[in-house]
Amino acid sequence: MADILNTSLDETLVRQPLGPFATRRRLLLVDARTWSPKGAFALVDQGLISGANFIVGILLARHLAPEQYGAYALAFQVFLFLSVGYSALVLEPLSVFGSSVYRNSNREYIGVLLRIHGVIAIVIVLGLGACAWVLRLVAPNSDLTAALIGVTIASPCMLLFMLARRGFYVKLSPRQAALGALGYFAVVLGGLLLAFYRDSLSPLVAFLLIAGGAGATAPLMLVRLEFSLKPRVVLLKLSEVARRHWGYGRWALGSAVAVWFSSAIYFPMIGTFRGLSATGALQALSNFSSPIAQAFVAMSMLTLPYAAGIHHQNSSDSSRGTHHLAAKLALIYAVGTTLYWLIIVLFRWQIVEHLYAGRYLRIVGLIPWLAISSVLRISATSQAIILRAMHAPLLVFVAYGAASVVDIVVGIPFTWVFGLRGSIFGMMLSSAVALAVTLVMLRRHSPSAGYLKH
Repeated sequence: MADILNTSLDETLVRQPLGPFATRRRLLLVDARTWSPKGAFALVDQGLISGANFIVGILLARHLAPEQYGAYALAFQVFLFLSVGYSALVLEPLSVFGSSVYRNSNREYIGVLLRIHGVIAIVIVLGLGACAWVLRLVAPNSDLTAALIGVTIASPCMLLFMLARRGFYVKLSPRQAALGALGYFAVVLGGLLLAFYRDSLSPLVAFLLIAGGAGATAPLMLVRLEFSLKPRVVLLKLSEVARRHWGYGRWALGSAVAVWFSSAIYFPMIGTFRGLSATGALQALSNFSSPIAQAFVAMSMLTLPYAAGIHHQNSSDSSRGTHHLAAKLALIYAVGTTLYWLIIVLFRWQIVEHLYAGRYLRIVGLIPWLAISSVLRISATSQAIILRAMHAPLLVFVAYGAASVVDIVVGIPFTWVFGLRGSIFGMMLSSAVALAVTLVMLRRHSPSAGYLKH
């Protein structure tokens, strides 16, 4: 399969003189032939992983008490916080630099990142382990303690799995990532069925299954990547890679935390104001936004290295192409999200009753409002991809920082007064602000701006 980052589309057109309309049509055909199989495998990959996690969440919601499910939801937000931080400091720079600066030394580059991962894993285990120990002393009967222990075990395994998958996406080879996802799906679902029939489902068991699926699959994927732990390239020292990742990732980390904060803050807040059962209800509602969000995460893992490669190769004259790609992504993401939510909204009563076995029926009326928030949020994500490809995570941080201010000033007070409805309204408003600011940033700043260069 041809590497789209190594072949200029213009080179495919020099053999024949074509008119403007024919050239545009030829470009569209080349794009379709190149990206359709890759996009399909990316969707399969993300679909298997998010599908397994979705099934775990649904079964927990059906069979656990609301307070226990709320504990799972809070612990899962801790995992999401770790994953967005890891993505900002490791995975996102990998997508950008792996397809540009280190494109000719990917084996050594992955090896260096594995050493960095080892350090991060030790910090996570020690930090979360200490938190779980303190929580057990303070509240020995809390459901959150066992869930936090599960996150402590699952996080290093799942982050390693994410690193292996991203390595294949940098190579524009999502087929290999999809095979790994199939293994993860099989392990998690097999263990889930066993736990279900033995009546041993719990937040701790759920995270142990996630750890097992990721831990069993990630090493096999890394072998396929043929990484090298002994860099032959002078620049590929751990300190050099860490410096470059930190230079990019410090602002990406800020933007990632801001993105996470703009939705995650409502889980502890509503739990504080209304109890863990309300946290469980918010998680049950948020489950509906997960499939479409994960679908576009899959596409983003292809889009980001592609856009970054184009920007790296044509940085002197990429403004027009960048804005054209931004417009296409906005259209694709918004239309796809709208079609998904149209089905959910039309059949929301039947879906909620079937998935949750008659529980959480009070969330049905909030689904249309969650749909609006989701469309706005995913549209903002499509524009943030372009800013990241331009090596401008600072601008993403500004956009989602503004959204986080809305969450604090409006969302939290509304959650206190109106409960679940206030949380959804806060999410919707902050998503609208994020979209507006990202659009403004793209219009005002060209890729050739000095501070965007690495």
